[in-house]
Amino acid sequence: MSFFRSLQESPYSARSAFALILLVTLYRFAVLATSDINLYADEAYYWGWAQHFDFGYYSKPPMVAWTIMATTALFGDGEIGVKIGSLFLYIITAMTLYLLGRELYDEKTGFFALLTFTTLPAVSLSSMIISTDAVFLLFWALSLLFFVRAIRTDAWRWWLLLGVSGGFGLLSKYTMLLFMVSALLYLGLSAPYRRHLKNARLYAAMAVAALVYSPNLLWNISNHFASFLHTRDNAHLESSLFHFDKLAEFLGGQLAVFGPVLFVVLVMLFVRYRGLASDERFKMLAWFVIPFFTLITTISFLSRAHANWAAPVYIAGTLIVVGTLVAQQRMRLLKIGIGVNIAMALLFYHFHAVAHVLNIELTRKTDPQKRILGWDRLGEEVGRVLAANPGAKLLSDDRKSLASLIYYVRPHPFDAMIWNPDGSILDHYELTTDMQTQIGGDFVYVTTKDTIDSVAGRFDSAEKIATIHIPIHRDFSLDYYAYRLDGFKGYE
Repeated sequence: MSFFRSLQESPYSARSAFALILLVTLYRFAVLATSDINLYADEAYYWGWAQHFDFGYYSKPPMVAWTIMATTALFGDGEIGVKIGSLFLYIITAMTLYLLGRELYDEKTGFFALLTFTTLPAVSLSSMIISTDAVFLLFWALSLLFFVRAIRTDAWRWWLLLGVSGGFGLLSKYTMLLFMVSALLYLGLSAPYRRHLKNARLYAAMAVAALVYSPNLLWNISNHFASFLHTRDNAHLESSLFHFDKLAEFLGGQLAVFGPVLFVVLVMLFVRYRGLASDERFKMLAWFVIPFFTLITTISFLSRAHANWAAPVYIAGTLIVVGTLVAQQRMRLLKIGIGVNIAMALLFYHFHAVAHVLNIELTRKTDPQKRILGWDRLGEEVGRVLAANPGAKLLSDDRKSLASLIYYVRPHPFDAMIWNPDGSILDHYELTTDMQTQIGGDFVYVTTKDTIDSVAGRFDSAEKIATIHIPIHRDFSLDYYAYRLDGFKGYE
């Protein structure tokens, strides 16, 4: 009874905020539990990493794999067990937004910051997927909270917590370095807090962050800087530059990431930056948007950038929009923006059901979830082929296909190999497997190619043993071929 009385007495209290995010999380869990969608290829890829503890993996720091390791130990290796960490992480991230809003403004702002962040289209999607963003956004938000409290109180505990959180952020995604850039730029431009640039505690926090992060640095040193090189290559800056179409695609994508109404509001607030920057809170938050967004937008113009790459800016962006609209008593506009985002989330969560009710035929063009359907059935078929060919290892030539097959084939073929005749290292499997150690070995080669002359010549014998067709829609299916390859002779 005391809990419900507290909700009535203070509708914007921390208990109210927690009750809200808990209800949303339970609903999202129900959607996951009743869905027929499979793991995304990257989720299966990260699950594969989680089968052995390490301080680094090919394309990312280790935090996402550690998260999956923990959740599957508790909940099993089913799809829910792989994904559920994201739901837990976003509870903490949303509550951190509440604390930030309350710290900088008031309880009402904190409550609506939590509600707004929780219903952002990017969060509605990301909370259903285990990804680097789920862990990265948590530590970015925590670091911002600890930074605010550190510069306001100069208490050692907040500086040290900032360092620990920053280090964990780097263990989640390397772009956490931009948090430090934002913090230093803001301090340099802030009259009230510029003194902290000479504060030893700030640099102690940096040292703690470096210490927490250091195991991944050592892993990279011992693995030819694999993660660093992948991060560099991911920008594709070596290709032709200046892509106005990619820039427009990226900026348009932000309407889907933050929501069409709230993104326009955020842009308009930055147009009025000079008039609003007299508010120290706005200035601080703005500098946790400007460097990151500028960098990613520039990359999108020079090569290409995925819409979600800008996700961390919406921690501060949410607080800017909510803090300003609440202070200006423009609650109707804020609620419209939240309502539009909720509608987008509901459409995404129940897309197939809505299409069925409206009698809309799903096709390659109309089903955004098509690429996460049918992998369990493909795994069953490939599992039958492997069972009929004992002693032959699974072999594939595509990172995403191999990750999904390793997950969906039972028992899991953890000894699977990737075909890599040129010796390049462009994914985890190319880093950790080497066909040259399998001279004389036998394989079941699963591929989308219907002819494999260049592969067959490197074996004593090659025979097509299965054609696998998994229909998804009338114009979309998973089509693979399985070949029995005996006596590997080497790539040369």
